[in-house]
Amino acid sequence: MRPLEQLDRWMAAKVKSWTTKFSGQHAKELLEVRREILEEIRSGIQPLGGGKSVFPFNNVDIRIAAQDEREREVCRAAFAGEEGIAADIRELLAEAACALPRGFQATFEVVDDPALAWSGRPFQVKCSTRKGSVTPSPDPAVRPCAKLRVTVGDAAPGECEIAADRFYLGRLAEVVGKEGLRRRNDLAFAETETTVSREHAYIRYDSGAYRLYDTHSQRGTVIFRGGRRIDVPRGAAGGAQLSSGDEIHLGSARVVFEIKES
Repeated sequence: MRPLEQLDRWMAAKVKSWTTKFSGQHAKELLEVRREILEEIRSGIQPLGGGKSVFPFNNVDIRIAAQDEREREVCRAAFAGEEGIAADIRELLAEAACALPRGFQATFEVVDDPALAWSGRPFQVKCSTRKGSVTPSPDPAVRPCAKLRVTVGDAAPGECEIAADRFYLGRLAEVVGKEGLRRRNDLAFAETETTVSREHAYIRYDSGAYRLYDTHSQRGTVIFRGGRRIDVPRGAAGGAQLSSGDEIHLGSARVVFEIKES
């Protein structure tokens, strides 16, 4: 599998090429949705060794919600056709040195779903395997060793390993409410770091990738990757996928995320 940094550069180039094709009021939102769909597909790619990888599904169903007929037309124009999202997924798998699964099919549909449209993440991606297909079986995913290193802000510890599938970041080691202990922060900033919320964010390892989630913080959570700013949606179910070397901003505090090379 290609290094994540190479895939990031490829995706950044794709986003840049899309900007010449997308226009109108919803252009920015459509670009972000298209990028997030590709990041979700990328999170499902699993290494096989020897520089090869596998996508253990041969069926991808994408649903995007629209609020009215005008939005539906805009979405169809942006995601369907020969240069649509299905073509991007095939290119991404090829870029990741991932053999296309036998009988691979990616379908796209615009749906009338107001709740999904207003959710902050107006799309769903469902990956599955149809009967009769043959896909290489990867080894069970093992969570790679990763760590956080504080570069700005007073926190304890200043450097720590992410030793669980869910890792909490915030102000104070223990967050206590009227009902008692609410949560324990694995990376705890000092009380004086007021731009960091007590329950600011958490990192979760799932489906072969680390993802960062903002738990409705006051000052927000941002990732900087190669000079590019990635805003982490507050409370959004999807979060944002992390890559080694990412600089995470929690309010004014800064933390570097690193994956240990095997």
